[in-house]
Amino acid sequence: MSQLVIIGPNDPALNVLAAALDEHPELDATLRIIPWAQYRDALMAGLLSAESPWQAAFVPGHIWLPELAEKGLMTSLDSLMAEVPGEVRRAYDPEDIVPAVERECQYQGQRYLLPLFTDGHILFYRKDVFDFEDEGPVPVISTKAIAAMARKGHQPPQRYGLALKADASEIFTDWLPYLWDSGGRIFNTEGQPDLDCTANVEALAYYCALRAFCPPDTWRYGNAEIAEALRRGEASLIATWGGQVAPIFLQDPTLADAYGAAVFSTPWNATWGVGIPENQPQELKMRTMMTLMQVMGPSIDEAVVIAAGSPVRAQTYSSAALARYPWLAAQRLMLERAKLLPADPRLGLFLGDLYTLVHKAFIGEMSPKAALEAAQRRAIAALETQKEQGK
Repeated sequence: MSQLVIIGPNDPALNVLAAALDEHPELDATLRIIPWAQYRDALMAGLLSAESPWQAAFVPGHIWLPELAEKGLMTSLDSLMAEVPGEVRRAYDPEDIVPAVERECQYQGQRYLLPLFTDGHILFYRKDVFDFEDEGPVPVISTKAIAAMARKGHQPPQRYGLALKADASEIFTDWLPYLWDSGGRIFNTEGQPDLDCTANVEALAYYCALRAFCPPDTWRYGNAEIAEALRRGEASLIATWGGQVAPIFLQDPTLADAYGAAVFSTPWNATWGVGIPENQPQELKMRTMMTLMQVMGPSIDEAVVIAAGSPVRAQTYSSAALARYPWLAAQRLMLERAKLLPADPRLGLFLGDLYTLVHKAFIGEMSPKAALEAAQRRAIAALETQKEQGK
């Protein structure tokens, strides 16, 4: 019997799964980490091969799942879960998954992923600059208020008003709360791309104008740079992913005294879950499903809180945990308020262009209108090409 191989990108939460697999050598399964820059290509190469060289893979929820499921590349897990012995199913406890997370693991009513962690927006604010005592334990902040707040907290070079995760690899999702709050959209009511609509252009212009309150190199800020900005207290407002928070705050507990956790009025979230490729024998799918359910139960979710910060099970958000981890209440509220990207398998055809062109607008190479008009043209062209190819 050959060893089961699970692939995933280099994210702290996956260390939890690797440790769990090490604790259960009898399952004969291993986690293979692939750098993020090569991950999508490696995933697709396996899914499109005659038989996948690995037996399970991590997928960023609704971002890639609609495309992969629509093409028949991923296995629906419902029938496999029904065949798992009752004691394994009860120990896994699928009903404990947070409803918003469970919905993201599905496509057209079928479950395709078992979730491990999420990455959604949490907004950290300097307590010595902003007072939200009258707004409850987790303030809800509209992006329309960010400019005024950033202006208030802007005291360069000692402290900037805002730090944006505006690297070309991150900027589109960093912008999404601003897009949602403006009433922006990706597709119109007829299901056609509508990227250069007035609301989108206004949202991008507003986002680009926020650069005036940011560190000069915020256009290069990714996860590592935002984490450093928090550790240094570099800005009065800093948004990052819930799945990146734990290493930052647990390594320096004094940060919780300096920063409070809030959520955007309309944040965005992506759930990372593990799925099973369709191109492998049924008995191998069943063995993989059994293995995954045995190692991804409630105990691993508690470890995710410490390794990443963004658990996926309702019971993990206990009163004791909420009191112990200063970001966890905001993480839970974010899951309740998050708005996802459209579950449209065509989105992947032009998603990369959106990252590139939004970044060009941010650094001043293009106007917001010109950037979104270019994104619209590329989206239409990509859809026309797909139609002509009959895919």
